[in-house]
Amino acid sequence: MTTPDGRDPHTPRYTNYRFGQSPEPAPEPPAVLAIPHPDPLTPRGILITCPACGAGRDWLLIQVGPQVFVRCRCTMEWLEHDLDAEEADQARQPGPETEWASMEEMYRGLGFDGILAYSYFG
Repeated sequence: MTTPDGRDPHTPRYTNYRFGQSPEPAPEPPAVLAIPHPDPLTPRGILITCPACGAGRDWLLIQVGPQVFVRCRCTMEWLEHDLDAEEADQARQPGPETEWASMEEMYRGLGFDGILAYSYFG
């Protein structure tokens, strides 16, 4: 089946590159590093607490490039501007690293999927 002007209706009419040029490859997604951190976080001397449940320790630090996100066991997650990548690297524990198929699988595997909300370990 073709349109009256002779083109295939399932082929996009416009492209984002010029004829004869290859499209730009999609950029690689940034690496994500998840670091369980059981202790309180006190950057700049101020204790970080969860805005949803009030927890003051037992965090998951999620480093995406230079940014560090903090996730609580109640599933509250936010970008923490007072933490940087160097501080997240310092919190890493020696041992084997695990690759996860998805963020949801990682949250479930590390216990930050909400099932253990209001639970403290250690």
